[in-house]
Amino acid sequence: MADMSTKTLAKPIMKLLICDFDETITLRDTIFPLAQLAYVEKPQFKPVWKHFEETYMEGYTKLQPRFETGRSLPLLKPKRDVITVSNYREIFASELQYQRQCREIELNSIHEMERKSLFRDVTTDAVVEYVRNNFNHSVETILRPGFSHCAASAVNCMGFELRAISINWSRELIEAVIPMGLIHPENIHCNDLLLKNDVYTGEFSKGLLTGSDKEALLSRMLDESNSGNADCWYVGDSETDLLAILHPGVNGVLLLDPEENESKFLKVTTKILGLAKSDMEDFAGDKAVGHLKFTSKQAHNGKDTACYIAKTWADVETLLKQLATV
Repeated sequence: MADMSTKTLAKPIMKLLICDFDETITLRDTIFPLAQLAYVEKPQFKPVWKHFEETYMEGYTKLQPRFETGRSLPLLKPKRDVITVSNYREIFASELQYQRQCREIELNSIHEMERKSLFRDVTTDAVVEYVRNNFNHSVETILRPGFSHCAASAVNCMGFELRAISINWSRELIEAVIPMGLIHPENIHCNDLLLKNDVYTGEFSKGLLTGSDKEALLSRMLDESNSGNADCWYVGDSETDLLAILHPGVNGVLLLDPEENESKFLKVTTKILGLAKSDMEDFAGDKAVGHLKFTSKQAHNGKDTACYIAKTWADVETLLKQLATV
């Protein structure tokens, strides 16, 4: 009998399905409803929410145009090399810088919420109860159609580990929305409100604010996951997800339904990414086509990866079944 101790056992393939939360897992943004919870719990609290919205817009109006001048769009040039680990940061240097600069915009309003103690003394129990009540006693009313089935299939049948990378403010809200058993709390990463004895202190972690923060966390995950022998997917819907979607270490999926929001679909695909408008219009108009590959990439081990557009979570599930490592 062979001595098993002399054999080198192959490391198991790590399979990660990493998702944005707001408007990727959910149908709509949940940050505003979360903000309203502070006023439900503290009815006499001042200032009103409009103050924080105005603070954000003041910072955005002042800073974003200045940061935008150094941004090179579209991200995907007509003549480009295959995206690889060695050229990724060079190709997207201006976008990485732009997203880092945008942290200042986000911090401007975050610091004001901390200064005014908007979320101080709100309990995690109140968050969970608020999710139940606000979403009509069923999280299915806020989940994007097909997510639960796709995630359950990926986790229970295909061996994926589900993770969330979000600029949302509450790990507890995200955990309460995602169906039980699909994600471990430690795999939820966000700009979370800090806790003391299950009560929010009013301060934020401030680690996840922009697309560059998401990319940095994704890169760390890949480094820690034996990425040379991993099958990693990232799914997102917005500009802050593009650096992660374009990362060569993952198969990236831009989840946008052109029928749901045509202007957002065209802005992200044609203006920001630089995909041909005629191709996007053809894709949008063809109901028989649910996903489309739009660029090729290569991970550091030479493994081919790619970027796709998908209209629905059912289309994401189809991609996973077709392309995920068995």
